[in-house]
Amino acid sequence: HGEPSAIQNIIMSRSYKNTNYQSNFPQKEEKDIVAALPLLLKPVLKKLLNYLEGHLEDYCASCRDLSIYTGLSGILLLGLRLNQSPDLVKALHLENLVSRAQSLIGEAVQHREKCKLSKNVSVFTSNYVGPCLVGALLYREEGAEPAAKEACSICFDKIVNCERYTTVPSSSDMPNELLYGRAGYLACLTLLVDAGYDVPVDFVRTVVERILSDGCRLSKEMQTNGTYQELIKPWTLRCPPLMFQWHDKAYLGAAHGFAGILMTLLKIHQQMPQALPDAALYDLILPTVTWLSELHFDGEEHYNWPSSLGNSNDRLVQWCHGAPGIIPLLLLAHTVTSDASYLEKAEKGGREVWKRGLLRKGCGLCHGSAGNGYALLSLYQHTRKLEYLQQAVVFAEWCTDYFNHAERTPDRPLSLFEGISGAIWFLLDMLEPASGRFPILH
Repeated sequence: HGEPSAIQNIIMSRSYKNTNYQSNFPQKEEKDIVAALPLLLKPVLKKLLNYLEGHLEDYCASCRDLSIYTGLSGILLLGLRLNQSPDLVKALHLENLVSRAQSLIGEAVQHREKCKLSKNVSVFTSNYVGPCLVGALLYREEGAEPAAKEACSICFDKIVNCERYTTVPSSSDMPNELLYGRAGYLACLTLLVDAGYDVPVDFVRTVVERILSDGCRLSKEMQTNGTYQELIKPWTLRCPPLMFQWHDKAYLGAAHGFAGILMTLLKIHQQMPQALPDAALYDLILPTVTWLSELHFDGEEHYNWPSSLGNSNDRLVQWCHGAPGIIPLLLLAHTVTSDASYLEKAEKGGREVWKRGLLRKGCGLCHGSAGNGYALLSLYQHTRKLEYLQQAVVFAEWCTDYFNHAERTPDRPLSLFEGISGAIWFLLDMLEPASGRFPILH
């Protein structure tokens, strides 16, 4: 049959091998690396941001997607992120882009669409919650102007009023996962708290209790009907106290599964522990985190997690499915408990990201190399080990060649989670690697 074609090679392999990629970044010491990053990244950021600005008008004219994940609100959130770096905006002459983004936020809020809130209240993908969050953050930044205060109040109230959709019966179409469900709504509330909004504890507790109630119910149900015993093979782990499904699959990763839900619950514990029911942290949440941490593929060669329970394929190493989305959860669990086993597993997962994390899907956040770079960046921030900073720099360096390191054009090429805006966000954070954070969730 001869040698496989280039297309076959792409299909057969989802990532580039890091052994074949040589970094041109000469600095070896932490202070030298941090000092040299602007020289590497600023020219590329200018190029990518100019590209984004040049395509923004046409995109806005045709875009009907207002979400943060793939739509207009994600690009506007990037505009707010740029606002936090005024020196960079001035140096790269990005004032028009930032101003245009801010002017569009009010328009996005006005055109929010609310008919699907019974199925989607997530800040990531809701055409209603996403624009309202971006509006609330922008108007909060603008200070004490009466018009800004009123706009803050309007956007905040609209988000709060969505809470009733999260407490519908468990038989409804409302999931618990991050991208479409209750955890995505909780993530929105954590951002509001971070921004200084007064989110009532009882209000948050109601949403948390709904998630925990669903998780306990499904755990008992799957044990009773034998579903868990079938899906857990070849592992022999006992069923955790919480179980979650999306479209009848028990996904494990950040986007649709356990990692995203559990991380959001741990963030709530950090922000307002009184919003968790008594003993929920130690009886429900942390035992489920431990179960997930142990559900990795065995062996030193590959230390990754399946995309879902019952799936034995070790194919996906990306934020939405696999180690990159689970590592931040394990690091947060280590922060909360000081249990060294969480950190050990996170670091082993980091080695897998380093080996297989430069993806052929491009440089986006959800299923691209920038999202994987954040896993290494979070390990550096948590451990202060230089190797993780060096590895994150290699991923940033890879993303600087954004248009060449993809075999496939994203469906939404300008978007925050699939396209160029996410790569820009990662490169911006790499300018200050000690403090950079993955958008929304962290």
